[in-house]
Amino acid sequence: MSLICEVGKTQLIKHGEVTCGDSVEIVRNSDETVVVLSDGLGSGVKANILSNLTTKIISKMVSSHVPLQDIVETIISTLPVCSVRNVAYSTFSILKITPEGHVEIIDFDGLPPILISNGFVEVVERTGEDVLGKQINHAQLQLKEGDYLLITSDGVTEAGLGLTLPMGLQTSGLVKALKENVTLRDSAQDLVDQVIGICMSYYINEPGDDTTAVAIHMRQARECVILTGLPIDKKDDSTMVEEFLKTKGRKIICGGTTAQVFARESGRELEASNVGELSDEVPPISRINGIDLVTEGIITMNYCSKLLKENPSSTISMPINGATMLLQELLSADRITIFFGTQVNEAYEQIKPGIRLRSTVIETLTAQLQQLGKEIIIHRY
Repeated sequence: MSLICEVGKTQLIKHGEVTCGDSVEIVRNSDETVVVLSDGLGSGVKANILSNLTTKIISKMVSSHVPLQDIVETIISTLPVCSVRNVAYSTFSILKITPEGHVEIIDFDGLPPILISNGFVEVVERTGEDVLGKQINHAQLQLKEGDYLLITSDGVTEAGLGLTLPMGLQTSGLVKALKENVTLRDSAQDLVDQVIGICMSYYINEPGDDTTAVAIHMRQARECVILTGLPIDKKDDSTMVEEFLKTKGRKIICGGTTAQVFARESGRELEASNVGELSDEVPPISRINGIDLVTEGIITMNYCSKLLKENPSSTISMPINGATMLLQELLSADRITIFFGTQVNEAYEQIKPGIRLRSTVIETLTAQLQQLGKEIIIHRY
């Protein structure tokens, strides 16, 4: 199996504000993963707008293969400067990671990244360079399987400032906490959840600043494969099923009729399942030997998309049903391959008004999952 760069992020909003002044953007393509973290000056809506603008500009330019040096110069010349504090209205940190684990780091007024490797925790050394009168920090390193790299906004290093810690957590305190209070569980998301939990405790549950932690983790890729919908041409039923079975990853079928066609083409039996809780909103799941999850289709996928809007990191506190089980599979996977039969089932418009048709909900789910850094591959029939 190939290595993948898993990305996890968790944020706290400053107490009393309604939106976070930090922004994170993740861009993936076949050549690299790019993570951009920006901290807007101050907090609230203004900080959110400025940090979001910064991450969007950088990620768009990266997607267009603009050299990093040109990106930095563009941002430096674009960002306004606070006339009172004489500092930029937004900071940024850029991580550019190849599939082989080579990392290029560039930041403007950001905090130093922290590397966790083979049980050791160390601050990554950076070198400074003057760009348009601003100091830009650079670093390069090689990650191997199992390594983590952590970047944060200053809400992390200032956790507890003036409350539980006179000078705040600081980078040295964060390193100490990572060594003594964090347990690595082969998950970037779990790492940042623990870091933010530590910050929340120092803040006594009332964050004094917007607080963001982002981690990357080099590990074996986790893959899942989804079969949903019927092909336009019935002659393609067997081909779609064969390709679905041949593709590597956990196997998921979404759709009652889809499951029936799969059972017929594969010679397997479709059975009712007693797993999960009864729900008025989500139909029950079924069971097929060798398939990891079999759910109803359009209603379940619509509900799963609704849950994704809430940006959950896990489904631990959710009821167990087809939608939450599907959501957990999607959250756990890095690469998701969808075999999509595009035959339209118009009946759902009469059965349950407001339910989006399969093509629409797949498009929405794809966008939501890509925003989380997932790689999505769709084969249409």
